[in-house]
Amino acid sequence: MKSRLHNIHQLTYDTLAELHNELQKEKEDYVKENNQEKAKELWVCQTIIEVHKLYQNAFKLLKEKSYYQGWCQLERIEITISGLKRHFSYNKKEFFLWHIEKSVKNLQVIFPYRLFASMEALKKKKECSICNQEISIRNPCGHIIGEIYNGEMCHRIVTEAEVLGISLVENPGNKYSVMFLKDEKTGEQVDQYNYQTIDYLFAHIHSPFEIWDLEVSEREIKKSDYGNIGRNDKCSCNSGKKFKKCCGLKIGEKYPHYEFIVINPTNKTLLTNTLKASR
Repeated sequence: MKSRLHNIHQLTYDTLAELHNELQKEKEDYVKENNQEKAKELWVCQTIIEVHKLYQNAFKLLKEKSYYQGWCQLERIEITISGLKRHFSYNKKEFFLWHIEKSVKNLQVIFPYRLFASMEALKKKKECSICNQEISIRNPCGHIIGEIYNGEMCHRIVTEAEVLGISLVENPGNKYSVMFLKDEKTGEQVDQYNYQTIDYLFAHIHSPFEIWDLEVSEREIKKSDYGNIGRNDKCSCNSGKKFKKCCGLKIGEKYPHYEFIVINPTNKTLLTNTLKASR
């Protein structure tokens, strides 16, 4: 069955969706026959297709500068691949999954999101996604979270919960919960983040499966980075402050430096990023 996915990276989003639906019909037939092994194999194929659909969509959104929406797609890919790995081990050559997983991790690194809301909640009621039975310590249904039954992965559905509190964290379990500012006058959400590094990368890659990589290093801000500006001169960032009370305070601080390795680099350059051809 997996042979049908041999050239999956060359399929369009619509073709992937059609193939997913075809497999769903086949899977339903196997479920009727109670052939759990074949139904699970088709679930693996469908999940691989889902990863590709999500990745194509994430690439499109980031190309269109829909940053947060693209970020959420990256999180969905990470979750989906995590579930897939429990039932299917792939190598670097299979279905471009290794490329997708690596690209997702690299993209998450260069995103400017560093602060997230982490909600503490009491899950009062939850159901099994397989049998719809309400679950409790004294009333288990027997289905194991993460296992495949009738070609579907088992998980718990929270039907009633109470929010106990919200904390600000840097490494959340839920990456969707990005913190944004709010306009005091209109009450609308304001995207305060700088996406320059992401724009820089996507100006140089043109398809979801173009090979690229990321190297991250740390650099120190030096006085020489600001030329011959004097301590009492106006800061070059146009803040209106003296250099010694503005960017001069940053001297000695360290910042991440990103170096992208791509196949066909252009001549575009930015001070905060470096581009080099693959060797």
